[in-house]
Amino acid sequence: MKKIIWLSDLHLDVVSKEKRDKFYKRLSKAPGDAVVITGDISKGRQLCTHLLELGEACGSRPIYFVLGNHDYYGSSFSRVHGEVESLCKKHKTLRHLGNGEIIPLGDNEALVGHGGWSDGRAGNGTNSRVRNPDFWSIDDFRGKEWRSCYGLMDSLGKESSTYFREVLPYALTSYRHVWIATHFPPFTQAVQFNGKPCNYDFQPHYTNMTLGYALWGMSTAFPGSSLSVLCGHTHSEISLPLRQNLHIHTAGATPGYPRYHVQSVSRNESTEG
Repeated sequence: MKKIIWLSDLHLDVVSKEKRDKFYKRLSKAPGDAVVITGDISKGRQLCTHLLELGEACGSRPIYFVLGNHDYYGSSFSRVHGEVESLCKKHKTLRHLGNGEIIPLGDNEALVGHGGWSDGRAGNGTNSRVRNPDFWSIDDFRGKEWRSCYGLMDSLGKESSTYFREVLPYALTSYRHVWIATHFPPFTQAVQFNGKPCNYDFQPHYTNMTLGYALWGMSTAFPGSSLSVLCGHTHSEISLPLRQNLHIHTAGATPGYPRYHVQSVSRNESTEG
């Protein structure tokens, strides 16, 4: 495998059918052996419909995806996960990452993934003045006190960190270069808001710092291997080498105008379509 097609923050629920069809036509011709999606595909009730449309556009190419916060809007974690699990059983090209998979992309390359969550630790933390729409748009948050919402964010961030701590050592032992698919950027350096450095009030809702600590530790423990993170959420494009063996790529996005990136597997280079 030489190239992957990377999609993020498509927000297909706000894309007209005409624009979706044009995008699917471009996507069907995009050069790449597999598709990786790093969340915010749609909204809860429309998610499976739009995953099916993406599957049809990509044909026989496998689609490896994680979910973002918007994918749960109007629904709950358990309901969305159940519907997605049922869909993936029926359509084998659709693969929801986060179940221990290590996907070979070549002799020395592999992919692992987990959606993760912003853990509320960065910047001003629980003192942030930002009112996060997740808190009234996702059933699991709705009705909770403010502090309890931050507690759930922290728990979800830890869940993803624990997952990668368990899976990555196996992947890094077998492969020289591991790609990580997740939704929320794991480092504040990879977070911008409207194309500008993210201020301290927004950082808690845009960053999964708990995962960042885990990845930094893995890059230290495996100096002969490298990690490349594909993430989204902020809609501001960044490609950042944090260390010689740790690179972060945050996808740019404009709601209503879906696009894709073609990423060279063996190099940290991409083109846009």
